Amino acid sequence: MPYSLIWEPGGVYKKFNGMVNGAELLQSVNEVATDARFANAQYEVSDYLDADSTDFSQDALNEVRAVRIGSFMRNPRIKVAIVTHDTEIQQRIYSTIAARLTLHQTKVFNAMADANTWLGREDAA
Repeated sequence: MPYSLIWEPGGVYKKFNGMVNGAELLQSVNEVATDARFANAQYEVSDYLDADSTDFSQDALNEVRAVRIGSFMRNPRIKVAIVTHDTEIQQRIYSTIAARLTLHQTKVFNAMADANTWLGREDAA
């Protein structure tokens, strides 16, 4: 499995590693959105620092957005931090934010410490 989920008191930390494809990304988003703890979570961290590569088709990204719309109805307050050095992931997220396709407050970071500060999260990872 190219990701692990760690539920923390304030939210969820997703750690990706190796090669991550669209189906795996969608599975991780579904797991978080359907978990009972999601309704009270304050943040979601997606850490791609150990991911070697990603391969997300447009269809998979559209499905992720659909799940995110549903999850927004359950918890509109959650903040989403994407942590990556991968310029392709960064550009994809920046484009999504610019097109107003994200409902949750979402930011991209190069360093976990910066994401933790923005989220008000302890440096647990």
